[in-house]
Amino acid sequence: MTLEPLRPVSLLTIGLAVLSAQAGDDIVFEVLPGGLAHGVSADGTFVVGENGSGAYLWSLEGTTSLGQLAGIAVSADGRFVVGDTSSPVGESAGRWNPDGGWSSFGGLGPSGCGSSLSSAYDISADGQRCVGLGWNGCSAGAFLWTPGEGMFQLPQSGPNSSRADTISGDGMVIGGWDEASNGSRRASVWTQNPKNGDWTQDLLLAGTPGNVLGAGEVNGSNGDGSVVVGSANGSTDATSGAFLRHEEGLEILGFLPPISSPYTAGALDVTEDGRTVVGFQREGLGGGQSFRATLWTPETGLIPLKDHLISLGADIPANFTLAAAMSMSDDGRVICGWGYEDVFFFQDSWIVVLPGGDEPPCPGDFNGDGTVSGADLGLMLVAWGTDDPSTDLDGDGDTDGADLGLMLSAFGSCP
Repeated sequence: MTLEPLRPVSLLTIGLAVLSAQAGDDIVFEVLPGGLAHGVSADGTFVVGENGSGAYLWSLEGTTSLGQLAGIAVSADGRFVVGDTSSPVGESAGRWNPDGGWSSFGGLGPSGCGSSLSSAYDISADGQRCVGLGWNGCSAGAFLWTPGEGMFQLPQSGPNSSRADTISGDGMVIGGWDEASNGSRRASVWTQNPKNGDWTQDLLLAGTPGNVLGAGEVNGSNGDGSVVVGSANGSTDATSGAFLRHEEGLEILGFLPPISSPYTAGALDVTEDGRTVVGFQREGLGGGQSFRATLWTPETGLIPLKDHLISLGADIPANFTLAAAMSMSDDGRVICGWGYEDVFFFQDSWIVVLPGGDEPPCPGDFNGDGTVSGADLGLMLVAWGTDDPSTDLDGDGDTDGADLGLMLSAFGSCP
């Protein structure tokens, strides 16, 4: 697959548009031709990704080409980027900063698997801890890298491979997967003891209903790791798909109504408060595969992200597919991912910025008086059966019984 370089004029336009959006204007949606957008900083100021020229770092002032292979995640202040690099000894995870450029991490052993030594997946908020997959020969393991200790492998309970996909903002919780003896990936969380620095592993889904093995993967977390998201692979649809684990327990978010089979889904990132989750759903096989980016909130349930954004006023071309929402800011206002126009082989980055302002509106409070009441019910009945986005709470393109249910669940004073 050939990726085209970013267009500087388009990226400058994005930076100016985002500045306007933060002042409370319309939603900004922009496609960056030819590439993948992988990560958003905690406050939404920075986005990192890859294109035909390698890694890039986007900010409100424009875009910086970082070279090498890809930018995967960015620290809170934008000073550190973790990504993938290439050197004469092989491809390796590495870290970039504006003072020293790229430094490569190497692998977990003296040699890699072919040309690959390691791959990057995430970085802590301060940029001092990076995680991913490292190779020792062709044995793969989840790694943590720090400037002082370099790369080391995290504890692993399975006999095969493991990988670290995400690290909490404070660097104390890591999520990913650990491979069982039968080859199934098991959702795994590693937690550091703050007293002695040791890491302990927990197979997050093991023993849950319909998923004795704990099959799945952890893909995202919030700042202190109290909320994590990922994909579950249970024995039924009711025990599979995107999941959310918070202090109150585990929620299986499941699937969008599938269009074709087979299908799979996963959650990739979560807001700081755990109330917004983004991810993907993939259906079909081979060249006939299709994708849909997903959004979940307690109010909407799991819905297509594109439909939701259009209902809010986003100008997204009808023929452009939001394939996966890869990352978002702590408050959920800035989301990035990848998509395509015709077939998924030709991928483009995309960024959406929701307007700034005060607290988000109360679902169902159509007249803005701070209460969901009979007056709002009257407005919904007027719009019943139409595609009016102001009353289409679940973003499915129609004001119907599902929207009424969401409004009634919020009846009373807004939080």
